[in-house]
Amino acid sequence: MEKLQKRIETSLTVVNRLCETTPTPQYAAAPDANILKNLLPECEDSEFWQNFKKAAPIMFCLSVEEDQNLKIARDMSFIEELLKTKSILTLLKQKIEQGGADVDIMEYAIASKMMENKLAILSALNISVEGDGDDKVSFNLFGSNKSIVIDKVKMREAITIQDAPVQERAAQPDDNKSDLTNIETEGLDEEGFLKAAVEAIGEVQKTSQNTLDQKSFIKVFKYTGDFAKFKNQSLKQEAQERRCTHFGTDSAAYFTALKGCIQEEEKAYESSSQQVFDAISITQQCFEKSQQVLMADPYVSMELYNLGISMEQPNKAVPEDLTNERTVELVKASNEYAFDLFKREYADKVMSDPMIMPVLISAIAHDWVKVNHNYDE
Repeated sequence: MEKLQKRIETSLTVVNRLCETTPTPQYAAAPDANILKNLLPECEDSEFWQNFKKAAPIMFCLSVEEDQNLKIARDMSFIEELLKTKSILTLLKQKIEQGGADVDIMEYAIASKMMENKLAILSALNISVEGDGDDKVSFNLFGSNKSIVIDKVKMREAITIQDAPVQERAAQPDDNKSDLTNIETEGLDEEGFLKAAVEAIGEVQKTSQNTLDQKSFIKVFKYTGDFAKFKNQSLKQEAQERRCTHFGTDSAAYFTALKGCIQEEEKAYESSSQQVFDAISITQQCFEKSQQVLMADPYVSMELYNLGISMEQPNKAVPEDLTNERTVELVKASNEYAFDLFKREYADKVMSDPMIMPVLISAIAHDWVKVNHNYDE
């Protein structure tokens, strides 16, 4: 058990470091303990993930094709690992069949998994496609009806094997983060904040398709949102007050008030956004087209998701009595109330507009806290 615990702790350290350098949600739910009830299937590679195991060995073998020493080392390594894997699996099988008392189940299980990983690489290098030869290599992609064909002549021309190592460096958490500073609002009026936002965005950079490049888009996204929040900071409070006049007494009037508030906030955001767009000389169409293009990139999409969450953080002091424990308690209670009320009063009302459902549930939860505990949004 000690060996297993050490391996898991080491792996967890590695995966945490990888998560720090990869765009992942800032806030995530605790792991679902039910995964452990179906552990082995959950640990299996997804179909598409198998491409990483399949393609990488093929690409490596092609990369060293022109260096005779590396080619020999490559082929010898393949033969050695193949024979070693066969020997170890044969011995494990014999020992288990004999029912030996000295079988360490934990160690054997780990060893078996390590052998499976070796076999995935060995198997990837043991495929052939009719029609391939000295000039090309082909392979299919898991989880797709596509295949890849590599022109070996062009690849050989593109690869240079050096006689000296390069300096490799592990990715760091700050490597891909945009330089986004928060604007100090003290003493600023609307005009002053807009000027500060334009300065923070800087010179807008565009692609050859006349869309914003990634860094410029993220800056425009952030500071447009910050300006809208600054300009319309009283709107959210007024909207909650209007909703709360109907909270718990008239569900229809509450729903109408919510939709009215949403429309007002959308108009206010559009107006604020247009002010920023005019100030930096871009059109709304340019921004929307840029968003459409960049949101197709999962990494950019996740960065914007995290940025959106951070932009929603309160900009005023949290009450002293609203501790972490108290906050969790209120979140749980308000969410339970909101989901229950939604099912009883509003489920049929949102059938024609399902996009409003999460907004409605969130509003109910916040308003429950406001009415019952006097903490506003």
